[in-house]
Amino acid sequence: MFSVGKNTPERSGLPKGCLLYKTLQVQMLDLLDIEGLYPLYNRVERYLEEFPEERKTLQIDGPYDEAFYQKLLDLSTEDDGTVAFALTKVQQYRVAMTAKDCSIMIALSPCLQDASSDQRPVVPSSRSRFAFSVSVLDLDLKPYESIPHQYKLDGKIVNYYSKTVRAKDNAVMSTRFKESEDCTLVLHKV
Repeated sequence: MFSVGKNTPERSGLPKGCLLYKTLQVQMLDLLDIEGLYPLYNRVERYLEEFPEERKTLQIDGPYDEAFYQKLLDLSTEDDGTVAFALTKVQQYRVAMTAKDCSIMIALSPCLQDASSDQRPVVPSSRSRFAFSVSVLDLDLKPYESIPHQYKLDGKIVNYYSKTVRAKDNAVMSTRFKESEDCTLVLHKV
């Protein structure tokens, strides 16, 4: 699904095919982040305003079938200006955000050394054995309509961070260099 590069599931150290590896693969479908995605979302929105009957054809609200998932495999980053490209990136973002927000629950319960594990897999350890089960929760696809909210929220987070860093930097600078103090820069030959 992904080429080997700097930030890829292959370089994560996770065993291929395990649940965490597959979850990471899906999370990495978000190639643009919300700032890069939002103009593409707007392209799709303009198209839907002009052709509202196409919403079903574009699978905005499903069905999320094999054809839908096949489109997610298109990892091209070259924007050709089409609605198809924009829609693919929007759908990839929705699926990636779903994977980023899901919960993975792991339940361990001790079991006797000689007891059967009632069909659940068992993890042996040096002193005891544990039966375990794994569940993935909250896999409902993120709504298409939530993208503008995510964009605004991201903007608020960035603004808050910028203000906080700027205020902190100003406080540090004001304690270092008071306006009434002289500051002399001395240069030495090296």
